[in-house]
Amino acid sequence: MSLADAARTINATAYGYISSWALLTAAEQRVFDRLPAASSDLSDTYPDADLVDTWFHTLAASGLVEHESDGDTWSLTDDMAKLLSGDNSYADYLGGQIMQQMTPRLMSGSAEQNVLAQVLADPESRRGYEGWFADADEAHAYQSSQYAGSLGPAKALAAALPDPTGRVLDLGGGWGAIARAIAKRHGIDVDVVDFATVIDSAPPADSTVTFHDGNALDPSTWPTSTDSVRYDGAVLSYLFSSIPGSEHDRLLGALADRGVRWIAVHDFMVGGGTWAAAWSLQHAVFVPGHTSRSSDEVNAMLQRHGFTPVSTGPLVDEMTTLTVGVRSSTE
Repeated sequence: MSLADAARTINATAYGYISSWALLTAAEQRVFDRLPAASSDLSDTYPDADLVDTWFHTLAASGLVEHESDGDTWSLTDDMAKLLSGDNSYADYLGGQIMQQMTPRLMSGSAEQNVLAQVLADPESRRGYEGWFADADEAHAYQSSQYAGSLGPAKALAAALPDPTGRVLDLGGGWGAIARAIAKRHGIDVDVVDFATVIDSAPPADSTVTFHDGNALDPSTWPTSTDSVRYDGAVLSYLFSSIPGSEHDRLLGALADRGVRWIAVHDFMVGGGTWAAAWSLQHAVFVPGHTSRSSDEVNAMLQRHGFTPVSTGPLVDEMTTLTVGVRSSTE
């Protein structure tokens, strides 16, 4: 690598936050819903046209918007419009959970400190998602944007499952984006277990999806502990990255004890793409005892509990991995 290439590499990382800031702000402000438009068309909200144009030039440099041939109008390509405009779009996720919640916590925290630096120095300062979601308003803000961002990946996950033949358990399933997709695609019932502050504000679902107040880490709160319910399979989406690493193996063992035929683990796995490790780091800032896992490590844990990995691959490009383990018989 030449000196110039080294400098470009450093700058791409050091200054990447600026384009990210521009995108997240645009998502939070829902400005993509107003395109195509010239900066002057947005003067009711943004009176400084030059500042708006500078903002959009930053977005254009990242390939997010285009400058029309008239030299005034900014627009989205058809594909960008599908992702960044309209209700329950990816922009809702970026502007909600990422801009309003993740970014402040990573950069400033509640005490105007760099939370990453704070956690590196004092790992015990993390309170985890259970503490975070104890606040119903915080839980609602997080889940509403998470739900919007999960609708597309949920369909891909549902399609990748090993033909479920019975009821499915979705642990830590939030508002049930994945549960709804599984129920719709496979015509089966799905139970979602999550905190009351999470599920109490979930959008209405049809009778195939049932929400249960419980803790994914506490099998005594799962429906299997009180009902004569047997599950064909279980889904753990973004769960490993949200709980202490010491709980991963125990959780798989508890599912094996309940006789599930298959387990699907979907998460940010180290080595699983450009942004996988970055997202693992982001969760590590919040979760006490967080452990980043590679897909090989997850598959090894599945094998220890009698599940043979049958598929492992990317789900969200350059970000998440889905691995599915199946056992030939259940006790």
